[in-house]
Amino acid sequence: MIRTENYLDIYYAVGKINTSRQESEIGDIIKKINSLVLQLGSISNAFVDTTGHFLNLYLFCEKKYD
Repeated sequence: MIRTENYLDIYYAVGKINTSRQESEIGDIIKKINSLVLQLGSISNAFVDTTGHFLNLYLFCEKKYD
């Protein structure tokens, strides 16, 4: 039986300044998740400031065990 558990939660604040840098950093985070043999369980975001286009990005990672 395969058991799945929450392994890692990542919180990342995203704004409209330095967008390419933020995209690069998020890509690096995803690569790190893959290298740890984790699966991205879900992604959630929440707008904090709609006028400044600032939001919070949450990545929830899980690990499967045999």
